[in-house]
Amino acid sequence: LDIGAIVVRTATSVVKNKPISVSLWVIGLLLAAFANGFSVDDATREAYQLTLDHAESVGSDELNKALRSVQRADEKYYNAKGWFWSCNDKCQKAYDQLNMAKAEAKRIQGKRDKIVNEARKEVGIWSTFGVKEVRDSFWRAWQSGKDFAARYTMMDAFFMMMPGGREESMVSFIAKIVMQYVINLTMGLIGAFFFFVYNVYSLVCSYGENVLSGLAFFLLVMVASIATVGTYLFAIYGTVAGGGIFLVKQAAKQAKLEAEQGRRPRQVQYGAGRPGGFRAHYE
Repeated sequence: LDIGAIVVRTATSVVKNKPISVSLWVIGLLLAAFANGFSVDDATREAYQLTLDHAESVGSDELNKALRSVQRADEKYYNAKGWFWSCNDKCQKAYDQLNMAKAEAKRIQGKRDKIVNEARKEVGIWSTFGVKEVRDSFWRAWQSGKDFAARYTMMDAFFMMMPGGREESMVSFIAKIVMQYVINLTMGLIGAFFFFVYNVYSLVCSYGENVLSGLAFFLLVMVASIATVGTYLFAIYGTVAGGGIFLVKQAAKQAKLEAEQGRRPRQVQYGAGRPGGFRAHYE
């Protein structure tokens, strides 16, 4: 079984039968690797940075103060509640204060977001700043998908090691863990991809792109992200499948060697000290 030949035949068949899909896949990988966006002039860059600094000052001062007020109001409301979530006049007053604190925090958050959006509209989603935000969003989603796989695989391993289960060899246990990790990783990355899609849509809207420009950017990002995630998952699948085939081949060789050793004749001595006292004996 020649794994390399199988891979080459499969790849050749896919390229011949689906040239458009393969072309989009290659374009997606090139975009993911080399697309960094368009540079902006120095004046626009400076204005963008100043606006972001202003938004940061709003977020670090006013917003933090408002969030602390929400936390204090929430603690007062929690302490004022009675048994079985009953709420008297004092509790109702604390609840009203909590709602006012949340409304104030929401107002300040909206003010900060408006400042950031105004800065984003000056540079556009196609700029280096916009592309960098999209890249950062993708890698955050990517990491969350991998963290999901690692967390649930640890839980699966814990349940597999609990007493009462069927006893199995260490090799079998490791193989199950690897397969479970691959399944969890697939689920995690697919879920993270859809979360990333929503983030890209939000970023395109916040950068104020028109419909055609925003749609073109969104589609290119989708092609690049699908190509990246798909390539990674196929590489994982290929590694696991190749490792499995290698182990099966090694097991077959070992079994064949043991069978040959079992059929080999042994020299057994009959009548020690007499000429011709040795003859082949098959066991």
